[in-house]
Amino acid sequence: MKTRITEILGVTHPIVLAAMAWVTNAEMVAAVSEAGGLGTLGPNAGSRVVTVDVQETGERLREQIRAVRALTDKTFAVNFVVGAGGLDKEFSERCMQVGMEERVPVAVVSQGSAAAYTKQLQEAGMKVIHVCASVAHAVSAQKAGVDAIVASGTEGGGHSGFDQSTTFCLVPQVTRAVKIPVIAGGGVADGRQLTAALALGAEGVYVGTRFIATQECPAHERYKKVLLNSKNGDTIAIRHGMVARPGSGYTGFTGERRGSLRMVLSDKIRELLIEQEGHIDFNDLMRFQGPVPMEKGGSATAAALIYGDPDLPFWAAGQGVGLIDEVIPCAEVVRRMMAEAEHARQNLANMV
Repeated sequence: MKTRITEILGVTHPIVLAAMAWVTNAEMVAAVSEAGGLGTLGPNAGSRVVTVDVQETGERLREQIRAVRALTDKTFAVNFVVGAGGLDKEFSERCMQVGMEERVPVAVVSQGSAAAYTKQLQEAGMKVIHVCASVAHAVSAQKAGVDAIVASGTEGGGHSGFDQSTTFCLVPQVTRAVKIPVIAGGGVADGRQLTAALALGAEGVYVGTRFIATQECPAHERYKKVLLNSKNGDTIAIRHGMVARPGSGYTGFTGERRGSLRMVLSDKIRELLIEQEGHIDFNDLMRFQGPVPMEKGGSATAAALIYGDPDLPFWAAGQGVGLIDEVIPCAEVVRRMMAEAEHARQNLANMV
């Protein structure tokens, strides 16, 4: 399948592995790229323990980039999160510097203004894809000169936009508002949705949760089983914040970073919903997060996703989780999605 996205990125299929914290690594990224899609190294890729050392974070990323290159000669991407300030910004800028030094071919930039990093990354030879959750942010990203946009609907797992726009409504509005290529994200888990995204004007799809339930993904098997056992209605979007951390230099989320986290409805979250009469935010979830030992990654997210700790309610998942019923290789995910997309296209053609 040929679209502007496949041509810009130099890939065979318009399928982009979403930028996911902790649950990507070189093997997974290389597998997606080898299958013809675009693999993306997310934050903490390949890591099992959190670090507060900026230089160590950069060298971890460098190691993963080089590991991807040892496994494939295909195009791949690295996710750069726009730093909000203080230490957060230092981490982001160090990772970006490493990406430029290693001549990464594609940058997927998220959670901030496209004006922050686009020019630097492009001058270093990267194609820049910016993740947006509203039409206004997409228009702003186009003005900043990005090469493509991910229009990310609220159905997606993990971070989602403040406006809570659904993919089906957001994508056609974004494609009408901008001239550059758009990639549809948020709840995409099969090939029928790829065909639907193309019909809405997108030229590719951004897929996260479906790739967690793969053999190459470093997520804990308990997490993968949670995804397989989840069905329609088993996720919830929890608002997250604009609370500054005193002494860190962090001043809160910018407009582009405000939003929610979509997670699987665990027993603990259900208890909180009852207790709070249906109104909970991320700060309520943090009640469950006491000090996490380094043997479990040093953070609640790592403990849940990488070590499978059932006592921490941090199972991120998109609404497309109900379409996932087995753990398969990344290449098989790509193959099936393309076959399903073609079957859906033929069905539509037969209706005319």
